[in-house]
Amino acid sequence: MDSGSSQGDGTKTQSSSADKVAFVLSGGGNRGALEVGVILALLEHKIRPRILVGTSVGAINAAAMAINPTLEGAKWLESLWRRVTRKDVLPDNYMSMVIRLLTGRSSLFDNKRLKAYLESRLPKKMQKFADVKDAELYITAADLRTGELRVFGIDLTESVLDAVMASSAYPLILAPWEYQGRQYVDGALASDLPIRVAVQMKATEIYAIDVGKRETITIKKSRLGVLRVIRQILNATAYQRYIDDMGWANKLAQDKIHYIRVEGFDDVGVRDFNHTAEMIEKGHQTGVEYLRQLSSRTRTQDEKVG
Repeated sequence: MDSGSSQGDGTKTQSSSADKVAFVLSGGGNRGALEVGVILALLEHKIRPRILVGTSVGAINAAAMAINPTLEGAKWLESLWRRVTRKDVLPDNYMSMVIRLLTGRSSLFDNKRLKAYLESRLPKKMQKFADVKDAELYITAADLRTGELRVFGIDLTESVLDAVMASSAYPLILAPWEYQGRQYVDGALASDLPIRVAVQMKATEIYAIDVGKRETITIKKSRLGVLRVIRQILNATAYQRYIDDMGWANKLAQDKIHYIRVEGFDDVGVRDFNHTAEMIEKGHQTGVEYLRQLSSRTRTQDEKVG
């Protein structure tokens, strides 16, 4: 974060730099490995972020990259993803899951393992957003009571870990996260690809990396059940918010907004971490191909001008 970018009251002011590249990272659960591949491709081409915006798993990746927003930092993040297992972040006990469901708990799993995992990876010197020195970091969550978008990181005194936990608390899977007297859930429900935040923070160029599933919102009779119905409703709401987010792309010049969509692996379950290496490679290939096409278009335009 630039010197002079905060006030004495702990509230961030917007930098006046003429060159503020932002990475906007979507939600997607274990598909966050796809994001890592794209990030690697961007940094290999010397595209370095000065703003990092993330929601859900994108919040986890954004916070990790904020530690060191360089190619070296991206490779460190890649190494973490290649080693992570389901048991590292989620309980692996179906009986516990059934008991929580039958006793009216707010989720199938608690947040303890994910919190412990993140605590062990985030450096001790990175407790508050004020501790993030090399990039501006913004993490989004949804207020459980109002459904409104909550942007963490404007107030530099806020906790990075709590912001990430709030953003990744996907309904039904992980319990809502309480912070400062309010409960928050997965930021993807309010803004799955929070381009608006990057625009509002005066980004001059945006690389929006979208790894979320864009499922057709239908409910088959053979799949009816309270959990599936609720999940379909959540998906429908998130999709509408996604459409709203994409409208913010019009705030920047066409050549300054880069939408990188990574598809595939739709049949991989949200708790399956056995395809991480393949996902990273797929994301990397997608990122490299996007940049190749971008370079080709730029050369063509230059030739026309010349």
